[in-house]
Amino acid sequence: MTTVLRLLVAALAAAFCAGCAYRLGPTSTMNVRSIAVPNFHNKTFEPRISVQVTTAVIKRIQTDGSIRVVSEGAADATLTGDIVFWSREPLLYRSDNTLTAKAYELHISAHVVLTDNRTGKRLLDGDFGGKAQYFFGNDMTQAERQAFPLAAEDLARRITDRIVDAW
Repeated sequence: MTTVLRLLVAALAAAFCAGCAYRLGPTSTMNVRSIAVPNFHNKTFEPRISVQVTTAVIKRIQTDGSIRVVSEGAADATLTGDIVFWSREPLLYRSDNTLTAKAYELHISAHVVLTDNRTGKRLLDGDFGGKAQYFFGNDMTQAERQAFPLAAEDLARRITDRIVDAW
């Protein structure tokens, strides 16, 4: 009876595990193994923002590891993007002067297109946003300059998650 019980437990465990959606390797449904990421186009007046966003996207894809970043000629797909908007919005105001903000939220918006280089089909076409919160003391420019890479990383995370994740 113990042999039959062991087989029953093993069969139930195998059936239970077979229903799980776990798998090794890339989970993307786009069938992309390599990607090219040329510089994003900056349609705003903020200098150097395109370099920060492009670098953040490439680093995020490389950190994920399921898709290789290669040159355009060797890539399965090409990710192009336009940085279309950025803004800062006040979050907190000083208690002694309600007209003066002491914390802001920085927003970066980009339109992204992922094109399959083999078929020319658009695999992804959408708008994405990234944001970062920051405080400032005496130097607003320096505080904002430090917040841009953080907002670019958040934008890169959202873009990469959409490309890599199957759901």
